[in-house]
This record gives sequence, C-alpha cells and structure tokens, in this order.
Amino acid sequence: MKRKVLIVLMALLVAGCGRQVAVHQVDIVPEPVFMVQKEGTFTLHTNPKVSVLNVGQNSATVKYIMKSLRQQHLRPKLVAPSENYDIELVLYDTMNVELGGEGYLLEVRQTGIRLSANTEKGLLYAYQTLAQILPQSSSDVIYSSITLPECTILDYPRYGWRGLLLNVSGRALKPKEMRRVVEAMAAYKMNRLSVDGGRWTEDSLLWVVDSLTSYSREEMDAFVEWAGELGVKVALVDDSLPQGDSAGVVLMPDDCWALDCYQADMRYQPEANEGVQTLGKAYLGESFKKMAADARGNGHPVAGGEARLLTDCIGNQSETEYMLLPRLLAVSEVLWSPDEKRDWGRFRRKVEEHKPRLGQRGYNYCEGSFTPQFEVRRVDGETMNIAIGTEVPNTYIFYTTDLSRPTRSSAIYIGPMNLKRGTHIKILPVYKDQERDSVYEFVIK
Repeated sequence: MKRKVLIVLMALLVAGCGRQVAVHQVDIVPEPVFMVQKEGTFTLHTNPKVSVLNVGQNSATVKYIMKSLRQQHLRPKLVAPSENYDIELVLYDTMNVELGGEGYLLEVRQTGIRLSANTEKGLLYAYQTLAQILPQSSSDVIYSSITLPECTILDYPRYGWRGLLLNVSGRALKPKEMRRVVEAMAAYKMNRLSVDGGRWTEDSLLWVVDSLTSYSREEMDAFVEWAGELGVKVALVDDSLPQGDSAGVVLMPDDCWALDCYQADMRYQPEANEGVQTLGKAYLGESFKKMAADARGNGHPVAGGEARLLTDCIGNQSETEYMLLPRLLAVSEVLWSPDEKRDWGRFRRKVEEHKPRLGQRGYNYCEGSFTPQFEVRRVDGETMNIAIGTEVPNTYIFYTTDLSRPTRSSAIYIGPMNLKRGTHIKILPVYKDQERDSVYEFVIK
C-alpha cells in the first residue's frame, strides 16, 4: 500500500516537470525598507548554480539555504565563486553601515540572483525574502523554469528585539510543535522566543513544565541550537533563576498583541482568553506606539517588542498555529518595517497572498474577522450615508433592510449607500464561496 502511495506521489510530481511559471507581483512580509520592481526578468531553472563568497560552504546558513531550495523542488549545486552563477551568497569584506547586523541587499538581476549582507543572519533574512518571491506552489510542483521579476530590495529591521513570549504552563507543547512555531517566526524575521511556564531541576538536567511533562537538557540544547541556526534566539524563562540577556526596554502590549485572545467574533471562534484582538488591531499596534513614545519620553531606549501566547485555552498543535497566524505577520511588520512603509490596505492584501503559502506548509490559520465595519455619515436630517466593509478583502456582503434574514440571493453591497435613520440592516458575509459567521444586525441612528 505504501509503495502504491509513493508511486502516485511521484507521478504527481513528475506531471509537473516541464511546466513553467512566472512571478509578476512581489509581496513581502514584513514590508522592506526599500523595494523597486523593474522591467526585466530572470529565469531560474531546476539545477541552479549557487556561488558563495566570504562564507563557508559548510556553514549552518548555507546548509539551511541549500536544504530550503531543495524543498522548493530545485536541485542546487554549490560552485566556486565566479560570474557564472544563478544564485550568489555574499558576505561583505567591509561593513555596510546602513545594513547593520541583520540587514541585507537582495538583487534579482537579468543575469542572476545576488544575496549580500554583513553577517550570516543578514544572508538568512535575504533568503527568507527570496523564498517569498518564489511561487507559492513551488513546494508542491516541480517546474522546469521559474521566471522572477527583476527587483532590488534593501532592508534592515527597525527594532532589534522582535519576539514572542510562549507560556506553556497551560499546555505543554511538544518539541515538534515548538519547532513549528520557530519556523513560522523565522519565515517572517522574528528573532526572539521566550518560553515561559517551566523550571529547571536542581541538577539542571530536566526542564519541567508539569508533573507529566519535562524536557531533557539534551532536547532543549538541541532545540536552542537549531532555532539559532534559523535566526531565532531562544530563552527558557525560569522565574526561580536570575535572568540574563538584558535588552533595555522590551514592550509587550497585551491589549493588541495577546495572541491567546479571540481574533474574531467569539461566537464563531475556538475558545480563547477574554477580549478580541483582530489582525487589524495587531497591525495598527496603537498601544505599542504609545508605550514606545512614553518610554522614549522618559529617556529609555526601546529595544523592541514581544507578542504573547498563553496555552491555557489551546488544546493541540493546530489550535496553537490558528492563534498565531496570521496575527504574527502583523507583529512582524510593526517591529521590522519603518512606520512610513506600513499600510493597512496593502498589508491585508499581502496576507491574502500569504495564506496559501502557510497552508501549503501545513499551517492552520484564521481567515480573519468578518464582523462588519460601518462608517456612517450624515447626508441630511433623516438620511445617512453608510459604508460597509470587513477586515478580510474580497468578502461579499449580502444584506436586507426589511427585517428578513439575508441569503446569497439578497441584495449585494457594492458601495456606500444612503439609508434612512432607523433602518434595520442585516448583513451576511460570504468569503471563498462560504457563509462566514452568521447574520449581523445594525440599526442606523
């Protein structure tokens, strides 16, 4: 039986051989500092030549990039530094001050792809950006060629501390589950994971979460080392021990980045902690901005911020991922991107492009909040202009104003409309051809 399944899978992959694909739109999360898309293209074939300069071919970063390229159904081959390459990885001889320790320059030229940085961590982030430029289907389909748009991306983080506090006292996460969390963080350039809720035994050989769950020193050391190779520094928080790794001020705004709270109408969501913190609220990050301004006003430099995820309401790995995603993308963009580069409309469109990427990697995620958002403006004494939207783009809104329950045969909202005061409007959101949540009601006042 297993042999038959393997044959079928191989047949599906081989069926993709010879297919070509072209990428036209570049959607990067978090939004880069500078990006320009040009007219030219570069075509990447199945067996790309990878050249490395000033970085060891056996370094953890190069090994990770080569492994990841193979997961994209490419067969990369390391070659000596030369002009004849498809992908070039370069560490600068002299420090590029603008890029700092985590910045990078990514260039898709008509002659090849060049990733350059001051450090291996910068190279790692350059590759995470390249992975987002590659077609989302490349992990499932073998393409004979992938045509990418010519572009230049110069990027570096706004804050050095871009973290997640994971408290596992409510439910102990298995090692595989914690690795999935780290992989999601690394893909979006988050770099700090604080794991709370456990303690080391007196001999420091076991990290104990509860009476049934503990991790050996070897397991935790291996996990910490592996996460570090992905650019994520792990701290196992033990309240009984002195804490190191001081970072100045790290902000944790619980009223917008508590990822264990509901992220949509709680009537239609898995059990979570009290409060609703939508993707939009996480992205606006108003309380983070205020806390940062207050800290600076008091003379304290802000190192960055952390989102929070408590596991007391989470039952399994799928639910862990559902609570993290896609809100983790919002936190990442707030902590990485310059304020002037962030735009809610563009971000929510990008999230729609990244959902299939997450899905293809097996992640569970929340589609978003479908609670209608109303903008009401006065036209005259008895007439109001009503605009209706939802957090998720491409949502169809069916409505009635005669107290009947809306269906997909009801009127569909196409733009702002004038209605009389006292009108009772009922809303049915439909997304991806499915009714979402239930009927929402609103009385115009």
